[in-house]
Amino acid sequence: MAGAPVKLGSILSFCVVFYAIFYRKDNFEDGRLSPVKEHLLYLENENKVGSGTHQPKVALGYGACHDLFVNATSLLNPRDLKGAPEHFNEISSKDEFLKSFTYFFKHGAAAERFMSNSALYDELVEQSLKLPDTRWAIGGNAPLMANRFHLEGWKVLLGAKMSKKLKSYIPKDIEIVGDNGNEEVKDDIHMILEYRADEKFGEYKSPRANRYIMHNDENNPLLTSLEKLGEHLITFSPNLLVISGLQMMDNFPFKQGDKDLRAERLELVKEQILSQPVNTLAHFEMASYVDLELLLHLTTKVLPFVDSVGMNEQELSNLNSVLEYGKVMVVADSNPRVATALDQMRKTFQLIRQKNTDNGSKRKLTRIHVHTLAYQAILTVKGSHWKRTKAAAAKASLTAHRYVCNSKNIALDKCKLLLDDSFSTTTDDNNNSRVFFEATEPVACWDEVLDNDEVDICVAPVLICTEAQLTAGAGDNISAAGLVLQVEK
Repeated sequence: MAGAPVKLGSILSFCVVFYAIFYRKDNFEDGRLSPVKEHLLYLENENKVGSGTHQPKVALGYGACHDLFVNATSLLNPRDLKGAPEHFNEISSKDEFLKSFTYFFKHGAAAERFMSNSALYDELVEQSLKLPDTRWAIGGNAPLMANRFHLEGWKVLLGAKMSKKLKSYIPKDIEIVGDNGNEEVKDDIHMILEYRADEKFGEYKSPRANRYIMHNDENNPLLTSLEKLGEHLITFSPNLLVISGLQMMDNFPFKQGDKDLRAERLELVKEQILSQPVNTLAHFEMASYVDLELLLHLTTKVLPFVDSVGMNEQELSNLNSVLEYGKVMVVADSNPRVATALDQMRKTFQLIRQKNTDNGSKRKLTRIHVHTLAYQAILTVKGSHWKRTKAAAAKASLTAHRYVCNSKNIALDKCKLLLDDSFSTTTDDNNNSRVFFEATEPVACWDEVLDNDEVDICVAPVLICTEAQLTAGAGDNISAAGLVLQVEK
């Protein structure tokens, strides 16, 4: 019996140490949030643009839609899932839809797919409208980015064909071009199936909040606003041209005999970019693509002729895979290590720069912005037209929280950080470069040499919203917010 008190004492000691570790960790976490927030806000406030007589101008294309936001697990029944989750390039049946949704749900990965079965699509829309928490909003990369630029004080020209009802969602100060004015327009509808972090769907659990987008578009794949936007670009003379919405061409039936209508439309996109003076910066907003032929078109008709590319972690992995190996990567890590993302950014930068040379482009890629759940990473070439990289990363981070929480305020009780105390800048075992996270100076920036150019890389932590209200459109708002501070007026 003499050993009993010792054993009990050991257990108590262990419990005290265990509690102390977690108490210290909680205190450390809480202690980091406030200074991170304050410094991000400081960088944003000290670098405002878009006011007075120096109002910068942005033109955006192409397309718009009506977004129908649906609680995914309210609409879908996991008992209807027959077989294992599976990826499909396009959706033609209810079975394929369920398998495809579950495939991305279990990874917590964003996805966007075309449903070729119009009758089934209409049926799903009808079912969604019967759910109590379903809501409508304006959708499409270009309109969402346009709204963000407008909020930040920019003058905006939007290329999109939309009905009068859909136009009512757009601030009146935004100039919309894309139709003939009198024609009756039927808006495309996108279904946004949202789910929360740790939500369950049958035996599967999502590692993070995200969304699965499905569409059955008729207007957007044809880039019907392209020509109208081109007519207005001459007099508008933008500081920035944003190319987006090209993922709507994914798996759309463009072939007409030997004629490839998609290639023809993308050639016109290329000509539109080339029609702009070199001092009008061009940005391409990446998205979820699965059609390899379309992606290969992008690598010859769009990417060689833009100054900037924006994307999330899934899109980065996919673009890197297509450029390096000519293969589509359907799903990737939903929360990649900083080192992994930075290595992919560097490789993507170098591969697109080679495309610049191969295509004799007057433009060179000088900026990449990658937005992830945990951090923002922006790479810019020093001496290029892009300015204020550090502040841009901070603003993108703040916008991520505000948009997802659907609040202008940053409430610390709705924040968490996933970025570690330090991170490697590369996965290369021969390079031991590490950056240590400082809560009072949370945006880390450093110089490197890539492709014979000195580049500036900045990484900012995201104050992740723990009570997500919005998921679809987050990337568009984040990407636009990063651009807002980087264009020299």
